[in-house]
Amino acid sequence: MFIKCCGFQDKGSIATAVKNNVNAIGFITYPKSKRYVTVEEIEMLSKDIPDFIDIVAVVVNLSLQEIEKLVVNTSINTIQFHGDESLDFIKTVKAKYPQIKIYKALPANEELDNNIKTFQNDVDLFLIDTPSQNYGGTGISYNWSLLNEIKDTPFLIAGGINKEKIKQIELLNLNNAGYDISSGIETNGKKDSDKIKALLTYVKG
Repeated sequence: MFIKCCGFQDKGSIATAVKNNVNAIGFITYPKSKRYVTVEEIEMLSKDIPDFIDIVAVVVNLSLQEIEKLVVNTSINTIQFHGDESLDFIKTVKAKYPQIKIYKALPANEELDNNIKTFQNDVDLFLIDTPSQNYGGTGISYNWSLLNEIKDTPFLIAGGINKEKIKQIELLNLNNAGYDISSGIETNGKKDSDKIKALLTYVKG
């Protein structure tokens, strides 16, 4: 199972995730998020992460110039589009930075199938998240049965995921490639190294 842990703001919890075989580490560049970090902070936090891990900048409706600043000044190797970015914009970023992996977050709503079809040729991995006017970060889950029909498309389940919810999802036999976790590895709004280790140990064995 592919595990992305997201919303990091300190080196200690990142080190715990890396040590316990996380696949992707996410940094939130959206200023309205409580997990927001600046480009300078991402530069500092990302420089010691091994490059076999996806180092993800989560972006919401940034300009091409702002994305360039992230790519040039940090160690990110992945961009997660989490806003209203058009297919043409994603194609432009992909053409300019062919070395960068592309994730796309989609809300779990009635448009999900159409949205997957729209983006699937230009996206490496989807994240299916709880619908939100604030572009995710709700800590709330949705009806996972919406994902039953997704076949042959790599996706992570996001939205309030923790170890207990993973155990519930495992009973549904969905085709998800893995999980995207943020609030589920926190205590009082801060990353909790014990929860990170426990979740990754459970999923990774």
